[in-house]
Amino acid sequence: MSADWSDDQRPILAAVASEEGSVVEERQAFLDAMSRAATGVTVVASDGELGRRGQTVSAMCSVSADPPSLLVCLNRKSQLVRAIETHLVFGVSVLRADQKRIADSFAGRPSSRDKPYDFERVRWETAVTGSPLLASAVAKFDCRLIDAHTIGTHTIYIGEVVAASTAKGKPLVYASRGYGELFAFPRPQTAPLTAADIDPRIPVDLGEF
Repeated sequence: MSADWSDDQRPILAAVASEEGSVVEERQAFLDAMSRAATGVTVVASDGELGRRGQTVSAMCSVSADPPSLLVCLNRKSQLVRAIETHLVFGVSVLRADQKRIADSFAGRPSSRDKPYDFERVRWETAVTGSPLLASAVAKFDCRLIDAHTIGTHTIYIGEVVAASTAKGKPLVYASRGYGELFAFPRPQTAPLTAADIDPRIPVDLGEF
C-alpha cells in the first residue's frame, strides 16, 4: 500500500532520505579508511565456568608498561564477551604469519577442512590465570580484567598483563581486508643524507630517516 504525500511533505522526506544516505556513505568511508590501517592478528581466549571461548581480534594494543597492560576491543555479539565478563581473565596470542587458518577458524569463517572456533586442532598452554594461550604464537599475554568500557556496538576490555612471552617467527598482519606478513622489519639502518643527496631547492632535515 502506497501513501499519498502532500507537496509540503515531499521536501522533508527527501531531506531525510538524503541524510540517511549521507550516514551510510560516511560509515562506509570510515570502514574503508580503517581497512588501510595495518594491524597484528591475535586470538583472544578465556576459560572458566562457561568453558573455553575464543575470538580472532585485530583491535589489540598496549596501554602502559607501568603497570603492564593492554586492551582488546570486541563486538558485543561475540561469544567471548560473556566469557571475559564472567571469568574476569583472558589470554592474547599474537599469531604467526603462517597461522591464517587459525585466524579464520576463530573468526568464524573456517576453511572446508576446519571447524569454527576449534580449540582441538592446535596445542594450547596456560600461564597464571588459566586462560588459553596458543603454544606456537609469536607473543603471548596472560591478563586479568581490570576495566571495561562500552562504546556503540563494541566493548573495550583492559587487562593487567600478569605474564608475557615471545617466540621466533614473523607476526601475521591484516590490512585491506586481507592477510600479509612483514619483511625486513625493522628495516635496515640507512646512512644519513649528505649535501650531495639533496636538491637545494627543497628544504630537508639532514637527520637520519
